[in-house]
Amino acid sequence: MKTKWVVLLLTLLMAAGFAFTASAEVGITDDEIVIGSHLDLSGPIAGWGTQAKLGMEMRAKECNDAGGIHGRKIRLVIEDNAYDPKKAIMVTNKLIARDKVFMFVGNMGSPTAGATKPLISGKKIPQIFPITAASLFFDPYDRYSFGGWVPYYDQVRAAVKWFVENKGAKKIGMMYQDDEMGHIMMKGLKDQLAVHGLEVAAAESYKRGATDFSSQMAKLKKADVDLVCLGTVIRETVGGVKEAKKLNWDVDMVCFSPGYNSYVVGLCLKAGFSPDGLYATGQSNYVYPDSELESIREFCKKHKEWYGKDPDLPTSAGWGGMDYLIKVAEKAGPDLTREKWIDTAESYGVYKDPIFGGVDVEFTSEQHQGAFDAILSQVKNNKFVKIDYVSFRE
Repeated sequence: MKTKWVVLLLTLLMAAGFAFTASAEVGITDDEIVIGSHLDLSGPIAGWGTQAKLGMEMRAKECNDAGGIHGRKIRLVIEDNAYDPKKAIMVTNKLIARDKVFMFVGNMGSPTAGATKPLISGKKIPQIFPITAASLFFDPYDRYSFGGWVPYYDQVRAAVKWFVENKGAKKIGMMYQDDEMGHIMMKGLKDQLAVHGLEVAAAESYKRGATDFSSQMAKLKKADVDLVCLGTVIRETVGGVKEAKKLNWDVDMVCFSPGYNSYVVGLCLKAGFSPDGLYATGQSNYVYPDSELESIREFCKKHKEWYGKDPDLPTSAGWGGMDYLIKVAEKAGPDLTREKWIDTAESYGVYKDPIFGGVDVEFTSEQHQGAFDAILSQVKNNKFVKIDYVSFRE
């Protein structure tokens, strides 16, 4: 009889021990999974950060309303990095030490997310879909860091290939910001032109914060280029287009993801001209309430009902990163750990955008870039309209 009770007690202890082990991973309890993020909510790109935040919250709410991930609800903890690397490090330490997050999603900004990457990876915490196209999140390979957005380099190569093959472009120039972003875009231009036996016809740089682009555009026009690549952000994209209009220069112009947003269109209209004709590359179709895609229209309708306003492109970015996190966690099973999440992500296969018609994303145990292709759009009637799915890969 005594032996029977001993066996029963040992069995109960073993079961309790297993239960403890199953929920012992940092950031996971029997009831919730704690996810962290730091975004710019008060700094120079807060217009993006506040919208990305709503996208993350929307997808987390959808998941929780449906019962969570294997019965666990998502608790999303988002901090303001104010686009300041020092503050980003401070709030990241808080998210790790006090909130004990399971992983990070959508950390925002190349300088801010870049500053916290070594800290997070050093703690062996997964970080995915940073809201930046910088390559430092996947090159070199880091088991704990995943990209997810098509890099600037790949966007430029894909767009240039399309213009050479589809519009016969031969003399291609670039106006670019004299920093890491602009230089990697210029490298993409040079490398893709080399494939076609071409060279850069003209290249004009400007310093970050510049407001006058008259000399750059005049020199590009003098070089008689038939395509201008804009290695620019929002206001600089507007400035480049404006100068071309002033010169009465009807030339194809293409910007990349930093200029692929409604702010560019809005600022052009405010300045008294339409950006119709401008091309842009990005990750997915633009998010309009009257989109041709029913899935986008339904998304916009739900967002308006929940938050009282229409979504924008950053909203879809926040939603998409969170959606990938959820799908991988669901596939990983109820005994979720950080290492198991990573193993599952690396073997998940191709992630298909379920709403926005975006490019395919796939990670492996050898590469964490994720996305290699892009959507090429053109402004028509002051809206971005999809032209083609573009890639420089064969």
